[in-house]
Amino acid sequence: MPGPPPAPPPRRVVVVDDADGVRDLLCLLLGTEPDFVIVGAASNGAEAIEEVVRTAPDLVLLDLAMPVLDGIGALPRIRRAAPRAVVVIFTGFSEAALLDRVLALGADALLEKGLATGPLVDQLRKLCASPRLT
Repeated sequence: MPGPPPAPPPRRVVVVDDADGVRDLLCLLLGTEPDFVIVGAASNGAEAIEEVVRTAPDLVLLDLAMPVLDGIGALPRIRRAAPRAVVVIFTGFSEAALLDRVLALGADALLEKGLATGPLVDQLRKLCASPRLT
């Protein structure tokens, strides 16, 4: 009698935020979850593109307001570099016009930074479980 199917490999994650504390906490939080593994981190959009090209992640958590290149500028290039990745805008800003704009640029979702850690991880799992239409 066969056992349960093997667990899928962990989702490869790149975390992008210019605030060192936020970036470190997200890496720490997701790094403790068995179904996520941090493969890269960046502090601006230009670094984010390099990390995405280098690591081919399954999930990119992308801040919007950053120096050098913001999340809006980096998003289309990240989408081209990793068309199958789930790209989640993780921001302190929340407005309908912003949601429409980031979805039009290729983001899969927008999550607010005020979200508690449990619901945040649950949302990321749900987003990663949904098939990506490329």
